[in-house]
Amino acid sequence: MNGDYKNIMKEMSDKCIACGFCVYVCPSWNAHGQVEYFSPRARSLIVRGMLEGHVDTKEAVESIFTCNTCKRCLLECPTGVDVAEMVIYAREFINKNIKI
Repeated sequence: MNGDYKNIMKEMSDKCIACGFCVYVCPSWNAHGQVEYFSPRARSLIVRGMLEGHVDTKEAVESIFTCNTCKRCLLECPTGVDVAEMVIYAREFINKNIKI
């Protein structure tokens, strides 16, 4: 994983307009009772929050690690946010920054 993953995560999360088209096709969102925290839109906002220091990395773990990276959300996204790729980078970020 290249060392520039934070910039990639920021660029991807900044592209999200929070329209919600991605939400309804997400198997993780459906499997978790349609709770927003498990939606691609929420994951994008969580990633942005982690980078800006507004979201505690420990609080993001469950949402980020329950994404199955199927990319169904990408097919619906009008701005082309690849949440699956962003989640892979976010997992790296979490693994490097979480204190157990």
